[in-house]
Amino acid sequence: MAKLTRRDLVWIVPLAATGGFFGWFGLRAWRIQFTKTSPGEPRWKDGPKVAIARVGELARVWDFREFAYPIAGLGELKSILIRVPKPEPGGASAGGAYFLALSRICTHQGCLVNYVPDPEAGAIAYNYRTDHPFLGCPCHFSAFDPLQAGKAVFGPARYPLPRLRLAIEDGTIYATGHEVPLRPIEGRVGLREWSA
Repeated sequence: MAKLTRRDLVWIVPLAATGGFFGWFGLRAWRIQFTKTSPGEPRWKDGPKVAIARVGELARVWDFREFAYPIAGLGELKSILIRVPKPEPGGASAGGAYFLALSRICTHQGCLVNYVPDPEAGAIAYNYRTDHPFLGCPCHFSAFDPLQAGKAVFGPARYPLPRLRLAIEDGTIYATGHEVPLRPIEGRVGLREWSA
């Protein structure tokens, strides 16, 4: 067997490091692209009944309202109510208007997601192309689609945004609970870091 020399190591070490990097990069790309979880029928946890908005305040499709929903023992969950063009699982409807409420806490690492109303600006900022508004995380550029009930459609987030249960009474939209599991908050001490 031939003895390795320093000259051999000049080629072997960089090749091994390069092979390791591209192997890791390929595995990460596969995980990001192909292991995303689709939202199904939600399982709800009851919570307080909180008025969010009047139906007439969200007059047009893609109108939205940000709000805070109290979670017992944890604090306030930053959330968003969006008027969507079609019914979504976990949403509510009133007279041909459809609504969906989602947590604004990214399921990747807990950053606060933003509503991106302009798909062209979103394509530049988040590298995700679509023909309608979406929710985008400014930390690691995950994108979540309201027309797929908050599914993570781009970036490192694998899980959909948790939904909030809605009820509509006398023209007022109420949040009455949240979906479980409440990712990524479960197991954390509280919502203080997201309530600021």
